[in-house]
Amino acid sequence: MSAKDAKSEWGMFLIPPALPTDRDKLFSTAEDYWNNACLNFLPDGWALYVTGYKDAADILVSEVEAHGHYHDTLVYPIIFLYRQYLELAIKDLIRQARKLQDVHEPFPKTHRIDELWNICSALLQKISPGDSETEQKNIGRLIDEFCDIDPTSMAFRYPEDREGSPSLPGIAHINLRNVKEVMAKIAIILDGADAQIDHYLSIKADIYSGSY
Repeated sequence: MSAKDAKSEWGMFLIPPALPTDRDKLFSTAEDYWNNACLNFLPDGWALYVTGYKDAADILVSEVEAHGHYHDTLVYPIIFLYRQYLELAIKDLIRQARKLQDVHEPFPKTHRIDELWNICSALLQKISPGDSETEQKNIGRLIDEFCDIDPTSMAFRYPEDREGSPSLPGIAHINLRNVKEVMAKIAIILDGADAQIDHYLSIKADIYSGSY
């Protein structure tokens, strides 16, 4: 490296960082339209929330796999994002399955994905008896495993619980590549169930409108 290059490199550290000003806004549009995210363009936004959390987790794991670092810091947002995906995907299936079956019950307010999955799986079996029973049981087992370490979606959000105890005691390693692959398997069943219910809802709408 020449003296000129060294001076130029060191000069980068002399540039003051940008700090918040009274002109800054967090949520706005800008001329670089390709970076403007679109919101509220669908009548039902559940699918976007569900897909967004899983996509974000997948992208972070891919980054870890590609570069071989950040494992120990990204593990927390990655697992939280996957868990949020599961909770939203299951709640959406409950919502749609109840709509299909004309079930009028209060929406589950719990964050426990094991309880949500029990409700969801029972609804799916009523819609399509005997379909994917083994796979649904395995999803239930995997969700139970998730709940053993993170029952209420707090363990990967905070390092301590409300009593000040460690959030993840006894866990030394989590293979992020494996988490991503297992979540992809779960997503196949959840996506398939969602597509099936959506198809049945379309048929139901056509019947009620007299166009079927």
